[in-house]
Amino acid sequence: MPIHYRALALGLARKGHQITVLYTDRFGSTNQLPQDDGITFIPVKFKLPAIFHKPFWGRILKTFNLTEKVRFHEDGKLIARTIHQLDREKRFDIFESPNNGATLQQFLKGANRNRCCIRIATTDKEHSTINQTESSPYLSELFKAEGKTFRQCQNLVTHTRAHRDLICREYGVDKEMFSIIPLSVRVPSEDEIAPTANPADTVVLFVGRFEKRKGIDVLLEMIPEILFQNQKVIFRLVGPDPNDSYRKEFEKDHPKLKSQVLFLGEKTGGELDEEYKNCDIFIAPSRYESFGLIYAEAMSFGKPAIGTDVGGIPEVIEHEKTGFLCINEDVKSFVDALLNLIDKPDLAKEMGRRGRERVIQFFDMEKLIRDTEKYYLKIGKIQAN
Repeated sequence: MPIHYRALALGLARKGHQITVLYTDRFGSTNQLPQDDGITFIPVKFKLPAIFHKPFWGRILKTFNLTEKVRFHEDGKLIARTIHQLDREKRFDIFESPNNGATLQQFLKGANRNRCCIRIATTDKEHSTINQTESSPYLSELFKAEGKTFRQCQNLVTHTRAHRDLICREYGVDKEMFSIIPLSVRVPSEDEIAPTANPADTVVLFVGRFEKRKGIDVLLEMIPEILFQNQKVIFRLVGPDPNDSYRKEFEKDHPKLKSQVLFLGEKTGGELDEEYKNCDIFIAPSRYESFGLIYAEAMSFGKPAIGTDVGGIPEVIEHEKTGFLCINEDVKSFVDALLNLIDKPDLAKEMGRRGRERVIQFFDMEKLIRDTEKYYLKIGKIQAN
């Protein structure tokens, strides 16, 4: 369960709402459920459909490339049955689902669609396209189910206007079906953002998965150019790097830069807060973000943010006010923006100050909770009518 959705659920529970979370994992097991006050977590464990245990039918399905179609159908039916059973025990006012995995596809076929909403982050199709994931029957079925689910649902939510428009173009969805509710972050207090480390060098932070969509390749290409022009810079790179592949490749090509480019692995909670607190500049050359939570997190700590002028990022970063928006995949554009802030620390601090003000005004967690409450009430009124 993503941390911002968990925080939203906790906030709603704190205000007296009863929250139930179906905890699902198609490819793994849900052995350890979260324990949060006011939230009921219920695991859904997917099983291999019975037809796959019959050798003849299993071969037929494999021969005609129907394996993933059947699995999607059966998994969707299991989720729908689970929701129906829970609803009979305790009638729910709203069913909300993220978009990933087309979770509500089967449930939306019933008479309950007016009580359903889908909060859409980056789509599975967009993830796959940008990361150039190899085509497979699973992905083909997933993309079909994704589009069908969006078109069936009467109540769609996303974080930015740009992302809404992309979904409408890609899937033929009417804009009128959407409400815009920006994602939010916990805004740290003034005491929490005071740095605990004061290195002489400029500290540049990246946070994100080491994958093409997050632009890690663009960042690693620009780093040697930055350090060639200014050696008093430290890069701290936070995020999961499967098999350390990006680190190994970079250190093989640039062994002399190992002390200035630190691959720190994944960090969460207080450890991640320390990274935001102690950096001078935040940068993430993502090829696409439906919103760009990492930029808002950095801005909440009073840091200037450098991102890409695509997707929802321009609705988070104000160009030349709270940071810089660079041309997608243009290494020079990012180099110029970063050197500008490194060379002008007063400008960096002023942009950071404005960024924190922007987060407090538009992206505070309490605002997300209030906006979600209003949205649920709106759905409830439509349903009542």
